[in-house]
Amino acid sequence: MNITRVGTGVGYFGLLGLWLGWSTVFAPARHAPEALVLAVTALPLLIPLRGFLYDRRGSYIWLGLFSLVYFIHGVGAVIDPSQRLQAGLEIAFSLCLFGGSLARLRAKETG
Repeated sequence: MNITRVGTGVGYFGLLGLWLGWSTVFAPARHAPEALVLAVTALPLLIPLRGFLYDRRGSYIWLGLFSLVYFIHGVGAVIDPSQRLQAGLEIAFSLCLFGGSLARLRAKETG
């Protein structure tokens, strides 16, 4: 297994697990149903899953774009002291996902 795929997988599954836990256990939303929060936050990560598993180039492009949205959310959430740990993990996982996706795209481009 390629190191770029491992990095992308750590970021991908880390973000997915973090959002599943954050939305249901750690900080459930009081103003919105949990299913709606999960649909908005975790569902976009499931869209490129099949392409990621089959190592398709387009999926890495989408994963890189999605990771930027999660990074922006993490930077905004790190201000709240009660969510600082989860936001820090979200930033780390999104950077890992972005870096892994970019490295994998470059590796696929060169052969």
